[in-house]
Amino acid sequence: MPNIHFFLFLLCSPKEELGSPISIEGDWIEVREDTEWIYDWSGLKFENDTAYIISDFGLLVKGPYSIIDNRIITKEFDGIFELSVQNLTEDSLEIEINGDVRQYYSRRLEYDKDLKFNSISISSYKCMDLCWEFDYRLDSSGFEVFEGKYNTQTIGLKKSKLNEKLLNKVDSLFKWSNIEQLDPEWVPIAVDGWFLKIDVNFNENESISFSTTSFEIPYRLKPIFNLIINHLEEKGLK
Repeated sequence: MPNIHFFLFLLCSPKEELGSPISIEGDWIEVREDTEWIYDWSGLKFENDTAYIISDFGLLVKGPYSIIDNRIITKEFDGIFELSVQNLTEDSLEIEINGDVRQYYSRRLEYDKDLKFNSISISSYKCMDLCWEFDYRLDSSGFEVFEGKYNTQTIGLKKSKLNEKLLNKVDSLFKWSNIEQLDPEWVPIAVDGWFLKIDVNFNENESISFSTTSFEIPYRLKPIFNLIINHLEEKGLK
């Protein structure tokens, strides 16, 4: 896949929104053919005058951006670049990058208010004696089971109840997960890293399982994973 340079922008003039009342701010996911690699550099994000690249490695900050006419002006360490906006609606974005026209859709379209998780299970494994090994399961009632096995603050079995605020946050994030479109065979695994096996049961007993490393967790599920890991650390478990 060719290197794509976008975003970064320094212009002191007021920001214009492409001659349209529609804002470009938000998450935009690239439309790809089924045969294309779909993880690396999969989208763009514009938020509070800052642009990002979306990928399963996380949000990569590119810098501030400015809009002049139908151009998004970006500045990287190696120069200033332009993206030409061909079309913008509330749900779609078409841009030209170095002569290559790319289609994006708004991530708002992925939100599913009826999507609900029944359980999320994480099994993690030690790596060169540095990582944490444990099993964790959370169900939709908030009941959670942690079993620390290696390098964790708590060794052994611990059962508890996730507080309502965090449970609601997990539920909210899950509605944005677009998990029904996730193909486990396309989830990347690094040669080394913290190895994980993740199982999710949702809706009417639908299930999906995949293995990966912590750095390559799919972008849409990464916020849930990070929330759970932070919770386990704060409780003195992980």
